[in-house]
Amino acid sequence: MNRVLDAIAGGWSISTFVTFQTGTPINIGMNSPRLADGSQRPDVVCSQLSSGISYHQAAANGLSGVGNPSVFNSDCFADPGDNVPGNAPRYFSNLRSDGVHNADLSFSKEFVIREGMKLQVRGEFFNFTNTPRFNVPGTSFGGTSFGLVTSTLNSPRHTQIGLRFEF
Repeated sequence: MNRVLDAIAGGWSISTFVTFQTGTPINIGMNSPRLADGSQRPDVVCSQLSSGISYHQAAANGLSGVGNPSVFNSDCFADPGDNVPGNAPRYFSNLRSDGVHNADLSFSKEFVIREGMKLQVRGEFFNFTNTPRFNVPGTSFGGTSFGLVTSTLNSPRHTQIGLRFEF
């Protein structure tokens, strides 16, 4: 390859880290527990606990005010009453937080200036696809934010570019 074409297109290194993980089980408690130890959970009264919308849809519906913004079907939970622990499990295996879907990308190229002298150009992109990871929806039954997604857990895309000169 000639020197000009090699300087532009040759010798690039690209690497990536990709992470895919499922979310963790969700714990649903009471907004105002009326049990002596404070760990009262609601009663589960039906089997369809999820409203059927994703975290992305819930966040979009909550911001736009269109449709149901709740991740949970609030009709499936009931107040157990005074000093009754409730029949909800500590964690719901079928209700999970938003998982991790992340890709980081890095590229670099070395230019040989002359013998014993190199210049390295680097670029690194964290959360390259700029995919949001939504926080757990409100998990306090009876509260105003029950089932609502109100924030994200991860950072938006970050970029850093650097030069390294070796002599």
